[in-house]
Formats: sequence, structure tokens, C-alpha cells
Amino acid sequence: MATFGTAATILLLALGSIASATKFKECRSFFNYKVGTPPLNVTLGNCENYPCDLVRGMNVSGGMDFEYGKELSVLRPVITVYVAGLPINWPMNQENGCTSLSLNKCPIKAGTRARYEYSLYLGPRTPLVQPLMRFEFRNARGDTIICAEMPIRILPNPDEKNLRAKLVEDFDSEGWREPSHDAVNQIIIFE
Repeated sequence: MATFGTAATILLLALGSIASATKFKECRSFFNYKVGTPPLNVTLGNCENYPCDLVRGMNVSGGMDFEYGKELSVLRPVITVYVAGLPINWPMNQENGCTSLSLNKCPIKAGTRARYEYSLYLGPRTPLVQPLMRFEFRNARGDTIICAEMPIRILPNPDEKNLRAKLVEDFDSEGWREPSHDAVNQIIIFE
């Protein structure tokens, strides 16, 4: 029999996991048809509200809890961002999402909960835009089975501003002079 203390602890843990989840929308097609099954929850960095701020030149980590009505033996993760309505695939460097499950394993039995965790690198040349991001799993046939969408905002890395300031400082009234050692190292990092 559960005590009040045990029940309160479980409730607090459940509320804590909900509070840290990122809000998301169910996926819709161009013709507004539902696409895939929405996940139970999604986490994307420390994001809780729209748009999710992501800093270029940094890693973004998160996860997705989901259940599906059929057994799943293949999970192919796909991230697509939509800029001005145009789809752009975001490289995941992962063909098999089954290798990144932290809860459950493939094959996932119908109606059981699974958790996928990921870490992505947002390159320093990523455009500063506010796209819609679609995170989905596809099956072996390429059909979308799990899908969530959320608006994101790509922000500049604060170190970029420091690099620009250092490069401007190295430019004097007589023209370009040799950059300092620190500025050269930062340029290499951003290349």
C-alpha cells in the first residue's frame, strides 16, 4: 500500500517532468491532415515556451517520450526545418534511432513507452532564422509514425560578437595588421 509520502513524491516527480517538457504541436500536412502520432512529450534544450531559442555553434540535446499502437522495429529520426515554407533537412548523422533509446529497446512492443535521447550540433554558419522545426520518426517504409513540431529561433553565439570586436580592434587607421594570437584561434574554431 502506498503511503501519502510515496504518493506525494511520485506526483512531484511527474509534475517536474511535465514542467521541463517543451510545448509542441501535432504535425500537419500541407492540406492540414494529421501526420503521425504525437509523442507523449518532447524536450529540446532548456526550452519550455515558444519559440525555443537555440544558439549556433553549440550542442542541443533533448528527448522524446512516445507510445505507438503497433510494434516498432525501425526508428529513423528525421528533423526538418521549414524556412519561409521550404523544407530543409537537418542532418542527424543517425539512421537507426533504436540505438539512442534510453527507455525500452527495439523492437518496441505496441502500446509501451519508449524514450529517445539525442544531441545535435548547431553549426556556426547556421542562418539566424525563426523556422518551424519538425521532429519525426519514420518506419522502414519511410512513413511518419511519431511527429512533433515546434517553432525555434536560431541565435548568434555570444563568442561571435567577441570575435568581431577583436577583429575590428586589430584593424587600425593604416589598414589591416597582423591579428592577435587569440583572434586567429577563434577564426579557426569558427571555420
